[in-house]
Amino acid sequence: MLSVLYCSDQLDGVCAAACVTRALRLKGISIRFGGTLGTDDKEKDLLDLANQTNCALFIVDYPPENIPKLPEYLKKLAGRCTIAYWSFSQPQKEKTIATLAQYAKRIDYSETRVGSFPADKLCSTDLAAYRFLPGDPVGKQLTALSADIKFWLRQDERATKLADLLTSGFDKKQIIDALSKGVIWDDIFERARTEYLEKKAKAFDDLLKRLTIKEYLTYKLGFSLAQPVLSTADACQYILDKHSAVDVAVALYRSGKIAFRRRDGCDLDLGKLAKNFDGGGQKFASGGKFSGKDVSADNWDNVMFALDRSLKDVLLG
Repeated sequence: MLSVLYCSDQLDGVCAAACVTRALRLKGISIRFGGTLGTDDKEKDLLDLANQTNCALFIVDYPPENIPKLPEYLKKLAGRCTIAYWSFSQPQKEKTIATLAQYAKRIDYSETRVGSFPADKLCSTDLAAYRFLPGDPVGKQLTALSADIKFWLRQDERATKLADLLTSGFDKKQIIDALSKGVIWDDIFERARTEYLEKKAKAFDDLLKRLTIKEYLTYKLGFSLAQPVLSTADACQYILDKHSAVDVAVALYRSGKIAFRRRDGCDLDLGKLAKNFDGGGQKFASGGKFSGKDVSADNWDNVMFALDRSLKDVLLG
């Protein structure tokens, strides 16, 4: 049976996918990359996954609570394919995990093992490497790269380069294939990233021009419209770096994607906040979907009015 792999569109998902790919290929098992499961066009991505037939599905770094009508979706999916593996590092409800366990043969999530990170700081790549590549040097390297970006450790320049490459729109299958072979960076990646960085510099300038700061209780939130060439981590961190008064950076995209990242020392739980936008994530960084208004520069005032009202209901209600 052919194995088909899906992952999140973040570095953690891609590195975890590379671990699975490496492990299966070492065992002589054929595997095909099905695609990413992102937030920009979630409905289309999930439909593509649901339309797979007669294969073993590996789904990494994707929280099941992101799927509307999860029981119905899983029943349909399991009726067409074998759900061989599913992993996620974001906290989920016990009911959700129990539902998933009815259909997936193997599930890995952060609470299942004790590692070097606390339960809310365990990446999906760590889970995949532990499951499929115990002791493998490539698996260990990919885990370190993923954690460097996911938890903003800033210890390995290659992690930042890979995150840039993913945001640039570079072919993710090509990246996963290279990582699975232990090739972390090469000349092709370098050229693509150089072109991307030129676009990124202009996008950062535009980000600050649009910045709007609002206060809720004791928290100051800084909002801006981000261009697609900026990752959510880059956009939010740039706001925090450039404006010391901002406690939480909020980046919005034309697609409706919304991302939150808090400053060290801020105690606001952004994972809970993102659930009000059909999303989730960690306490310090999260994301979701804002569907209240057409998100654009021309409509920014209306977007901020609608978003401000939503946040007041959550934070002040």
